[in-house]
Amino acid sequence: MVLAMARPWRHPKTGMYWFRRRVPKELQFLLGRNEERKTLGTKEPALAKTRYLEKAAEVEARWSRLRSGEAALETCSIAGRPTSRSCAPEPSVARSFAGWPGRPIAFPSGSADGAAAICEETHPPQQPVPWRPVFEAYAAEAKLAPSTIKRWTGVLVALEGAMETDDLARITRHDLIAWKTALLASGRDPRTVRDAYVAAVKAVMNWAVANGHLSTSAAAGVMVLVPTKPQTRDRELTDTEADTILRAALGPHGPRLSREKAAARRWIPWLCAYCGARVNEMTQLRGQDVRLEKGIWILRITPDAGRVKTGRWRDVPLHPNLVAQRFPDFVRARGNGPLFYDPKRGRDGSTAHPIYKKVGERLAAWVRSLGVDDTGVDPNHGWRHRFKTVGRRAGIDAAILDAIQGHAARTEGEQYGRFPVEALYHAICRLPAYDAGFIRGRSGESPPAPERLVPP
Repeated sequence: MVLAMARPWRHPKTGMYWFRRRVPKELQFLLGRNEERKTLGTKEPALAKTRYLEKAAEVEARWSRLRSGEAALETCSIAGRPTSRSCAPEPSVARSFAGWPGRPIAFPSGSADGAAAICEETHPPQQPVPWRPVFEAYAAEAKLAPSTIKRWTGVLVALEGAMETDDLARITRHDLIAWKTALLASGRDPRTVRDAYVAAVKAVMNWAVANGHLSTSAAAGVMVLVPTKPQTRDRELTDTEADTILRAALGPHGPRLSREKAAARRWIPWLCAYCGARVNEMTQLRGQDVRLEKGIWILRITPDAGRVKTGRWRDVPLHPNLVAQRFPDFVRARGNGPLFYDPKRGRDGSTAHPIYKKVGERLAAWVRSLGVDDTGVDPNHGWRHRFKTVGRRAGIDAAILDAIQGHAARTEGEQYGRFPVEALYHAICRLPAYDAGFIRGRSGESPPAPERLVPP
């Protein structure tokens, strides 16, 4: 059976993406298996593609080392003389060969005439590999988000400063381990060192190996252990916290606030509460993304408006309570452009740090100022966790909750077709209605008739 795969494989039961690659015939005896198989640790298709590329480069580098080690052994054996230490493969390669029946391996010390020449032919000198052109090519092929390019560029500049070179070929595994250790010793969070610093360098080096710029990746196998943090509370906003935010969102807001900032405080918490969306999916909303269809008001979350984590659009019906608060009227008054920021005022915005992202950051700071300051909950993302809990309490099907929030389908079958807007609307209507005075649930009621309003 042919198992060669050029893309992540999705497990039909768990929905988790996996890396699978058939081992070349000449290496199957050495590895003791005919397939490389490892979970990519995600259900998100876009993230799975990036991790698949990184894993593929890592596997190719390991296979290359095995091939190089075997070639070196055969060359030294043909020479008929004791090998020098420089002609022996890496310890990791030696371990891969050692212990296999019928293949006794020894790496004697000493030197012999011509050994250096043999090794020079087997392992030719590595040409300089400056990281900037490599990273530019990698970013273009992987279609990295501008924010990721900005963050990883900073990481690579920091690496260049620490190594005193921009040549990836000169950086060794020992160098990277020492760099990682220094970052941790400086007080940086282990998760940041792992997911930002080491991950960026590893991805770039793996791509360089996969595309022939490097023979091996010095970052392969470099790990950062992240201790599990004690969790003293749930990640969702509590009833009290939700009530505090929604009360404050109703205003009044300071007269010195711009119209767009006041609108963000007024509407985004309520939208997040009823849609379970990521905050930047709401801050980037445009008037043209809100429409009336078959009597149901719908938000379209789309990459056309800004970054969407999954890279896919989705429609989310408005809860009747948002319509009752006259959110469609606000949209009509704003027009087709951005609802919560003015592009003309975005002097400090950029593709790497867009204005709508700044809106979300300012909103988080405002929520913290209200007293919702427990570090165990994110002031914006806490709505997303709460939405799941409230939806489950209302008895809404898990697959529909995932569709509303833009989470990956759990099975292969769930990827077929789509959930009609009417089905999503009936689920949304089962969510408890938030009241300005207190939080209470009225789940189980029949959904009200769709509003017949004139679209903006």
